[in-house]
Amino acid sequence: MIRTSLFKRLLLIAVLAVALLGPIGWLPARSAVPHLGYGFNASNPGNPNLPATQFNWIKIFDVVPSNLPATVLLRVEANHGISVSELLTDIQNKLDYLGSNELVVAAWEIGNEPNIDAAYGWGTTPNVAAYKDRLCAAYGALKAYDPNFIVVSAGLAPVGRLTNEHQIDDREFVAQLLDMGGGACLDAVGYHPYGYSADYDAAPDVASADPTQNCVQGFCFRGAEKIYEIMQAHGAGDKKVWATEFGWITRPPDHCLNDPSWAGRAWQIVTEEKQASNLVGAYQYADAHWPWMGAMFVFNFDFNTAPWYPECEQMRYYGVQGRPAESALTAMPKNPATIAGRLRTTITAVKWAVAQDLQPINLTAAVDVANYGWGTLTYTATVDAAAGLVPSLPNPIGTLGGTAQSSITLNVPNFTRAPGTYTGTLTINWYAAGAANNPRFVPLEVTVLDLPHRAYVPMITR
Repeated sequence: MIRTSLFKRLLLIAVLAVALLGPIGWLPARSAVPHLGYGFNASNPGNPNLPATQFNWIKIFDVVPSNLPATVLLRVEANHGISVSELLTDIQNKLDYLGSNELVVAAWEIGNEPNIDAAYGWGTTPNVAAYKDRLCAAYGALKAYDPNFIVVSAGLAPVGRLTNEHQIDDREFVAQLLDMGGGACLDAVGYHPYGYSADYDAAPDVASADPTQNCVQGFCFRGAEKIYEIMQAHGAGDKKVWATEFGWITRPPDHCLNDPSWAGRAWQIVTEEKQASNLVGAYQYADAHWPWMGAMFVFNFDFNTAPWYPECEQMRYYGVQGRPAESALTAMPKNPATIAGRLRTTITAVKWAVAQDLQPINLTAAVDVANYGWGTLTYTATVDAAAGLVPSLPNPIGTLGGTAQSSITLNVPNFTRAPGTYTGTLTINWYAAGAANNPRFVPLEVTVLDLPHRAYVPMITR
């Protein structure tokens, strides 16, 4: 009897596993719940080559009169030379402009690299508290205008573990900003995880004689992991990181290397082929390993073609247009999140198989649900009360933040039926700003089996 009981229970477990998980096979190294945005910093937002890349975001630095073929992140200036009142006036002017033109903006970045004096204001020591005041003022104004706006704090420059009158350690800046309450004034933390000389998958804070693996002081793409660790430690683990700039710099003409402005950049140079493979690898790595990463904006698409930049301007050599990276990023498979909340279930049906003499038995299952947009959604689950199978739902109502996941539990206590098949339906209605309800229907099924000869099936142990 012991072996028979074990067999029956193994049968039930096996059938449940197949029903809930589906056929077992090789899965791509990507997130089941999309969470990334694919974006470019572009000097010409109307560049006709952009749509072919199928990137769904673009970062711009001022308003333009027409809509763009990608979702827009608009950066506003918030350095020390702009007072809070001037910042709010600038934002209001831009909102007024948007109200009378075709441009649609979904997200706002408040400032740029406020942890270094080159961006915060030459000769002015960066100040976390002053930046926090500007961020919170901007957040309040934007959310009052449209609660669905995504507000991103200024992308921070990686500077290593050094704080002085010219810069603040990027990690220390994030920690201070959150400790001062800045986490309540942002939807995502902006960061600039440039690759420098290191490959996209080089481990952070690891020194190496091999330039492709050298990430001393966090100077590599995966330095973003340390920023998120700080967010978790300071109560902001539910927020996203947005890489509002990232990229790898390629080699300029030889005479440009004699320009003093290249003295601190030459060690970062990679080949154009390496730039391409690193950019593609960075997106794939973030998709598979970083559910906390939101939109990622390559710096840059086309600064290398802009006639107003001099030949040796460094920004030209981060550009990808006309280089191998453009075609590589275009061909790259993408797994984008949407702006509005969208509900997805990870299984198509729940099925149980029960041996008749195991009854009465308590059946339970969990239907995983996920939000594959950045907007918040709410959901309500119900079952067909007139069906042959009516499980109870202890947690039928829930709220999912951007790209969050949860589960709906189904219980059938003391199930006892004659051999046969019994069915029902789980219906999940969901609601999100900017999205129409598209209910999800999950069929439910219990098959009661009469297994008169099961005792003769041998147990096999290994």
